[in-house]
Formats: sequence, structure tokens, C-alpha cells
Amino acid sequence: MDHQHPMLFDEVAKAAILIIGTFNSQHLANTVNAFAKMDHQHHMLFDEVAIAAIPIINTFNSQGLAITLNAFAKMDHQHPMLFDEVANAAIPIINTFNSQHLANTVNAFAKMDHQHPMLFDVVAKAAIPIIDTFNSQSLANIVNAFAKMDHQHHMLFDEVAKAAIPIVDTFNSQHLANTVNAFAKMDHPHHMLFDEVAKAAIPIIDTFNSQHLANTVSAIARMRQDSESCHAVYSAVADTLKANQDCLKEASDIELSAIAYAFLKGGHVDDELLELIGIEVSVRGAELSLGTQGWGNLAAAFMNYKSPVAAKFFELLFRSFLEQVDKSDEHLLESIADVYNAVLAGEHFNDVPSDFLTILTKLAMEFSSQARMEDVRDILFGATRVDIRGDALQRELYNTYRPLFERYRKDMSPRVRDSINETYEYLRLS
Repeated sequence: MDHQHPMLFDEVAKAAILIIGTFNSQHLANTVNAFAKMDHQHHMLFDEVAIAAIPIINTFNSQGLAITLNAFAKMDHQHPMLFDEVANAAIPIINTFNSQHLANTVNAFAKMDHQHPMLFDVVAKAAIPIIDTFNSQSLANIVNAFAKMDHQHHMLFDEVAKAAIPIVDTFNSQHLANTVNAFAKMDHPHHMLFDEVAKAAIPIIDTFNSQHLANTVSAIARMRQDSESCHAVYSAVADTLKANQDCLKEASDIELSAIAYAFLKGGHVDDELLELIGIEVSVRGAELSLGTQGWGNLAAAFMNYKSPVAAKFFELLFRSFLEQVDKSDEHLLESIADVYNAVLAGEHFNDVPSDFLTILTKLAMEFSSQARMEDVRDILFGATRVDIRGDALQRELYNTYRPLFERYRKDMSPRVRDSINETYEYLRLS
């Protein structure tokens, strides 16, 4: 009936806590499930339910285990011991879980960022034989949970794709976006799935919110999907955002960055859309919280876009990027490389403050151990525009990256490789 009555729920909680030891497994599960459905917080009740549940956890059936976890996750109520005990109880009876219970169980663990690799493995093993009983939400939730926890299971993802394709028209915007986003996060290619998702997404694209739009185009770009339908998604997303600019205003900083970068990476640069994103970024100004990856993605998107809006973005970048550098980020160099290449190889080279370039260069050397081929290429190609004759720091950068260039040069395009090689030849002769 979904009838709110906060005072009643508070009084029930008070009464329940006093006699919680008399509750059986079904009572405990149903109680927290009701509070979660009504979005009614009561931390003491949830703690007491956990304390009461753990000693009798083996009396819970699959539904009771799943809805208990789901309630704690929905209310964002941490209780690691309860989650571990639920996992231990679930594993021996996993074959009694139906599709919804399996999906909800791993989804709860993912929401609470609670690692349990053995549980995820047995859930996958149990899910595969009954995958055709999963509906769109359960299919999307199960792959989204595995992706969020970075738990690889290629067979499960292949089976989810096979099950999803025939019923893809039953997926809503969130299910479509979450599904391809999960496949992209796990770097799991499935061209037919992406093509069918694209075909299903376009007719309902106006029902996608900013997060769904960002996740969908980012997934298609990341997995380099090249079908006609996937290309059409870019146009549909761009038209939607240009027609409904409130969607851009509602987008998070990271979503704006992701959309701009996805269009660049997918080869569908749309100047009108980029201008609108730039305007929104400028409005937010110093309040932007992008992190190094977000700044790097936007820098790459704007690097060859010459306009007052782009100039304003780079002014913000020069002021804010270094303040948001997180040296614990294992992908930091990727963002540094994006920024390095964007500010040196793009249209805004003459605007780069010398102190900004100095700090950025030092960071590029400090984190060179993280370098991928793309990072080495972007940093050294960007650096070719700097006059190194009197710049000892740039010479040091080239020397630091020489072994990396030798390792990756064969994978670079001839134009980029030859340009970088010319600089190394000059250093050798000078």
C-alpha cells in the first residue's frame, strides 16, 4: 500500500528492539525489508536485527537472506559481520536461490562494496543454468554487481548477453545503460549485445537521464563499437542533450566530462554539444570537482576546439587540475598524459603557464612507472612542441621516457613516432 506513517514505524522499532530475541528468520527479514521499502532509517533497529540474525543465520531460506541483504544495502547500513555470515549461509544452499535472489544478493554486496569472491563465483555458477529465467532488471543487476566489484566471469557475461538479446526491448533506460556499462568496465566485448542495446536505446533515448546517457556513450566508445546502430546512438544522445539542456544542467561534473570524452573517443565530435558542455563547465567554475581523470578527459575533448568557452575551460584547468591530483590514483599518469597532450599539442599551447607545465612535467616523470603506450605517446608527442634547447627539465623528461619509447614505438603511428624520434635525434647530436 506504500502508506507512510513515520511515527508508527518508530514505535514499532522501539517495541521490536525489546523483544528482538523472539523474532524468527522470516520476522527479522520482513521487518528490515519493510523499513527499507518505506525508506525509513532506524540504525538501532538494523543493528539489533543483525545481532539477532547472526546466531540463527542457517535458519534463513534464500528469500530471507536476499531480502535482508537488500534492505541493509538499500538503507546503506554497514554491517560487515552480517554480510559475511549471510555469504557463509548462502553458499551451501545457493541452488535454492531464484534469479531475483541471486541478482539481489550480489547487488547488495556490490552496493556496500563488500568483497566476497567465493560467493560471487557460486552465484555465477548457479545463475548460468537458469539464466533464461532472469528478467531485464536481474540481468542488468547481476553484471553491474560483478563489474562494480571487478569480479571477472567471462562465461556469466556471455550467458547474460545471450539471454538479454531476445528480451532487450523489455529493458528500460537504466537497465540498458547499466548492462553495456558493466561489459565495458570489465572489458568484455560482445558486438551483438551492444548493437541490440543501441537499437533498443534510440527509440526511448528521451527517457535516459544524464547518468544513463553518459554511461551508454562511454561504454560504446570504450569498447570501440562500430555498428551503424552504435554510431546512431551518438547522434541520438547529442540531439537529446541539445534539445533538453536541463539534462546537461542536471548532469554531474563527471558525467559532463564522460560525455565530452566519449564523443571524442568515438569519433563523433559535435561542436554544438561541446559548446553547451563548455558553457555548463564555465558556469560551475571553481566549484567543479572532476578529479584528475575528469580534467584529463575534458582537456582531451577541448584540445582542438578554439572558442571563448574552450579558453575559459583551460583557464579553469590551469587553476584547478593540480589541486585535485591524487597521488594514490593508480591511473594518475593516464590523466596527466591527457592533460599534457591537450595543452601542448592542441590549440591552446600559447596559453600554458610555465609553472603549470613545470609541475606537470615533474609529475609525468614521477609516475612514469604507470605508463602505457598511449601515455608515452601523448606525453612525448605533446613535448615535441616545447623548445628543448634551453629547457633542462624537458630534456630530463625525454631521457626518463627513452626506454619506454623504445618499448612502445612500434605500436605508434608513423607520424607520431617520426616526430618523437626527431627530438631524440636532436638530443643525440646536441
